[in-house]
Amino acid sequence: MKRGLRGILSVATLVATVTAANAQQPQRGGTLILGFGSDPPTLSRNLSSDITVGLIGCILYQGLTRVTGAGEVKPMLAKSWTISPDGKTYDFQLNTANWQDGKPVTSMDVAYSLTEISAKYSATFASAGRMIDKIDTPSPDRATIHLKQPYGPFLLSLACTQGGGIMPKHVYEGTNPLQNPASTQKPVGMGPFLLEEWKRGDYLRLTKNPNYWETGKPYLDGVIAKVIPQPAARHQALQAGEVDYITYYFLPVNDYGAVKANPKLKLTPSTVPPGVDLLLFNVNRKPFDDARLRQALFVATDRDYLLRTAYLGQGTVGTMPFTNRIPWAINPDVDFNKMYPFDPAKANRMLDEAGYKRGADGNRFKVNMVYAADDPDPPLVTAALKNMWKAVGIDVTIESLERTVAAKRMFEDRDFDVTFVPYLSYGDPALGIARIFVTSSIGKPYGNSSGYSNPEIDKLFEEGEKVTEQSARTKFYQQIQAKLAVDLPVLTLHERILQDGYSANLRGIEEENYSPSWRDAWLAK
Repeated sequence: MKRGLRGILSVATLVATVTAANAQQPQRGGTLILGFGSDPPTLSRNLSSDITVGLIGCILYQGLTRVTGAGEVKPMLAKSWTISPDGKTYDFQLNTANWQDGKPVTSMDVAYSLTEISAKYSATFASAGRMIDKIDTPSPDRATIHLKQPYGPFLLSLACTQGGGIMPKHVYEGTNPLQNPASTQKPVGMGPFLLEEWKRGDYLRLTKNPNYWETGKPYLDGVIAKVIPQPAARHQALQAGEVDYITYYFLPVNDYGAVKANPKLKLTPSTVPPGVDLLLFNVNRKPFDDARLRQALFVATDRDYLLRTAYLGQGTVGTMPFTNRIPWAINPDVDFNKMYPFDPAKANRMLDEAGYKRGADGNRFKVNMVYAADDPDPPLVTAALKNMWKAVGIDVTIESLERTVAAKRMFEDRDFDVTFVPYLSYGDPALGIARIFVTSSIGKPYGNSSGYSNPEIDKLFEEGEKVTEQSARTKFYQQIQAKLAVDLPVLTLHERILQDGYSANLRGIEEENYSPSWRDAWLAK
């Protein structure tokens, strides 16, 4: 009897083990629903680093490389590559893939995309673009990129998320990429999903690419990006099971607790690279062209209070011009907590000494503060700033604008006094940080909104890009931080350490980064 029971238990254990193993095998079918804050302003990540663009554009298009959630660079459209000993020549062998119109993806597409689109329009790819001397196309499946000089993060920059997506030359050549229908409404992609329908202000429906080049993928039948502008409504949709995934950007920190408490949901640290919340001054507009004024307003800003209240203790206070989570690039001698501790009385004195006297109404001047309405953090942050700055005689007017309107105001027209923008580092100062400060990024989407232009800073960023050894690059970024800590064209308010919220049934996204392609994703039934 005992032997029989043991046998039964062994069989039961085997069955349970096999069942558990099968449960981890990708299951096909189903449609994933994403919670979005707004429509993307374009469908190409090469043209904008807006969060919504990455979340759609990197489903439709792919780069030569991809970046995992852990920050590793792996092959994507390029099946392999070799790098010359001097670090200036990269030879890529391409995978066999087709555009959705049936034409093959070739090395000519690679050359055109990187030199004519990415290098000219992408704020994140700009530094890599400047390094490209020429691209040879000896055969349709081989592209050889020659650099003017070695460039440390070059492979990283070739991922879609960094603005290095490959676009169809036959669709874009001879057109304005910003206005081409493939960028605005009818993309011609090669990614795992294709855009089937876009009902603006409501949803984008993507369907499985039947001719996707990675055999057997994707597992999902489709992806729907549901536009839900209000953060509270997005959270309710996630809780109700009407939405399967909300990325860190569209999930307010005050929703973390409720998501974590729901057994049907997961709250997971986002794979997003280190990023910061910044206040950017329009330094080409008086009185914000005065560094003394900017320093005084930083002293008038209680960042610890913002962390406790607006951010509910999530993340940390910003302590330097760069994120402090790229250890090799920081300057240990730059610490905003020591340089600009919160002190309203001192801020008042600094403003008086700089010549900004109070008027009869108690105000020194007015400030127009702008932000994108679908970002969940600015309402509480800007409301608190309004009160803090009022205490030192600054009259703040806050404008919450629809994302495409806000982007135009902030980056193209630069019609604001101060703006709130979250920025990602993309894992390297040359990619995500330089764009905030270098002159060449002024006017580019999610580039240098402040209009700050300093030849010394431009030169130091250029020098930091040229070196391949990480340790040798450190000195350039340390010098940059020391200068920016005094000039303060932007105020670093907060280090973002954020979470994604999604259904517990969503699997296969372990290797995805913050702009998932969903090529490996599946829904457990």
